Amino acid sequence: MSEAPGPAVDELPVPTTASGDSYFTTIHNFLQSGPPPEFLSPPAAPRHQVADAQLSSLQQRFARPPGINDAYDTLERHNIVFLHGTPGNGRASAARVLLRELPRGSGVYKEIVPVPKGQSPELLAPELVGKADRMLLNLSEAKEDMWTAYHDQFPGFYKVLLDKRSFLAVVLPQTFADRLSPDFSPYRKPVNRPDALEVITRHLRMQGIDISDPEQIPKELTGYLVNDPKPMSELAKLSDSIVEAHGTAKPGTSLADWCRQAIATSKVRAEKENDFVPTPRKGSQRALLLTVAMLHGAPADVIHRAAAALQDNLGIAADDRPLLEHQGLAERLRRVGASRHEDRVCFDKLRYDDAVRRHFWRNMPDLRRPLRDWVSEVLALPQFPEEHQRALVVRLAELCASTEEEKKLADQAWEWAQLHDDTAHMRAAAEWLSWGIRHDQESTSRQFRAAVLNWSKKPIGTRLRKVLIEVCANVLAFTHPDQAVVRLHHLARREPQGRQAGRNPARQVLLRLVAPDTRLQLYLLYRLVSKAAPLPEQQRRLDAWLFLGLLTMPTQPEHVFLRLAPTRLWLARCWTDVLKSFDSASWLPRMKRWVVTTAAAEDQKLVGHALEVLVDAAAEDYPAMSRIYLTVRKSLSADKAEQLLARAQEAQRVRLSRRAEPEKGAQS
Repeated sequence: MSEAPGPAVDELPVPTTASGDSYFTTIHNFLQSGPPPEFLSPPAAPRHQVADAQLSSLQQRFARPPGINDAYDTLERHNIVFLHGTPGNGRASAARVLLRELPRGSGVYKEIVPVPKGQSPELLAPELVGKADRMLLNLSEAKEDMWTAYHDQFPGFYKVLLDKRSFLAVVLPQTFADRLSPDFSPYRKPVNRPDALEVITRHLRMQGIDISDPEQIPKELTGYLVNDPKPMSELAKLSDSIVEAHGTAKPGTSLADWCRQAIATSKVRAEKENDFVPTPRKGSQRALLLTVAMLHGAPADVIHRAAAALQDNLGIAADDRPLLEHQGLAERLRRVGASRHEDRVCFDKLRYDDAVRRHFWRNMPDLRRPLRDWVSEVLALPQFPEEHQRALVVRLAELCASTEEEKKLADQAWEWAQLHDDTAHMRAAAEWLSWGIRHDQESTSRQFRAAVLNWSKKPIGTRLRKVLIEVCANVLAFTHPDQAVVRLHHLARREPQGRQAGRNPARQVLLRLVAPDTRLQLYLLYRLVSKAAPLPEQQRRLDAWLFLGLLTMPTQPEHVFLRLAPTRLWLARCWTDVLKSFDSASWLPRMKRWVVTTAAAEDQKLVGHALEVLVDAAAEDYPAMSRIYLTVRKSLSADKAEQLLARAQEAQRVRLSRRAEPEKGAQS
């Protein structure tokens, strides 16, 4: 046995069991006993609370399409439903709402992210399904190989759903919807197009614009919706434009005025995108025009400094007259169609900033690299509010996405985090990755998630590491929690171990993520034992250290894991790694704590299973077995110690008989 010392006992304190809000306080204190790392910020609310809040908000603005009640009845009665329909009808939103409307049980809501075969324990893993869970599987963009792989899993997974009284809503790919097995055809239901006007009015009501009287609805809006049907995403944008028009409206205007303004803006965006040419011709005016478009809504002083920087970077001559002869900022803004609103600079026309940005980006390709460099410079400007920094990052990301390959989009985050050492650029890198991961286009989101995965498996700088941990903790954990576990695990494997490592943020965040979710704990346990190839010594030790952290969770995951034969085998393998990685002074206190906690459970069978796990783990390590026996004898009853000894003797006899069989075969 390796007698390498492990982490000090006080590095893994035993958290007290808690529930509700105090539970998350306990977890936070347990995993971050000191101040958090300088760049990390814990989520404002636990992940399950955020998911519930998002589903509740979606439910309130969801316009029910014809026939949706039939789909709900199918899901409630048969635990499964397959939704199909025209892209743009809101199939995924309908699936989420149906799952939200189910009676609330002990289970949780989660989305199963489609992944290629071989990148998860199973395509649909029964072990990761809890009782009364509500699950969404969105296959709307699945290619044929992925569709076939998942389709072949449906019969076996359906039995799991029935056994655990859980629910699954599947969004079918339009191309293969007719190839659903006849066994599941009765559970296939259409998602029809909802009433467009109801979609608009619900969105507006959520923003405080209540249209209770049908006569309030202007004819321009009803005509526009009837004559030019739009997908749900476009209707949401139109609603946002109406809200924006309302927010900037002058006194005396009405809903009809706001709708006309929003419709006009939508038509310009759709029909005149290539014909749009901004009025100013002078380089200095165009620099200010583009600055206002990129920093729309930012403070006037920031606009002034940023415009000067852009003008300088592009080689546009500055005004060489005495300062008192220069035009004032208000006059310069007026010439480009902008003005101040409580010290915030905005264009006078609705959504004009979007048109300006797209014009320069699409029609002046040589401007793209200098503009990206300018954005990097502007991010470091003093007194630049964080919310406007985030807006600038998103605007640049949207422009890049319109012309660049998806595989290269994430590289900007790498550049900001690796080449700059200030907090503003680290924050910008995190925001860039967050934008990509949350993107409505699944292919874009997938590319960003793949970039985070690739970087997490490589030696990277400290700043990029902090950015990836931040994104995994506060973005990916909410959208794709299983994938957050994978990436944090890779990052944790590459952290130094022990006190000299500071706070080991990836390890801490990973344990904090899985703490309230037994399913994620189970997934992490699986990853600790499913190694495609032998790990380097340092990474194996860090996996063993992660396992010890997993066993200190207040949810006592070992009680769940001990009830299942496969997971008992996983526990034994992990304990074997612990015995090989650390000296007995490090692992004995954890082992004692584990058996004592298990013995306090109501189900006394768990104690026997726990002792079996320890015997199997120490099967080839006699000194470790002796220490385990003495510890059990002191910590538990004499009967339990004798039970462990009997189990060890039985295991020893089995091993000896197996060794003897080849010898007998050789003699014969």
